[in-house]
Amino acid sequence: MDLENKLFQILLKGSEASAIVDDWVERNIECDLRLRKAKTKGHVVIETKDVLFARNIQIWHPSCQVNIKDLNNLKEKKE
Repeated sequence: MDLENKLFQILLKGSEASAIVDDWVERNIECDLRLRKAKTKGHVVIETKDVLFARNIQIWHPSCQVNIKDLNNLKEKKE
């Protein structure tokens, strides 16, 4: 599986997401990070293109759900 041009969407509880953001700021991690409200009540979706940071989140929160979107396919559909 080629992990370039992938968007990792990670579903976490709100309190868990705040800990991830705190860690991201404190360690000055140079990667993109987007948070948005999830459809699931009390949860947040964290989106990143950084495979290593996504893997760290999965290690820290093994019960989280991860969705991987291929950004190449999204571009092809728009054209």
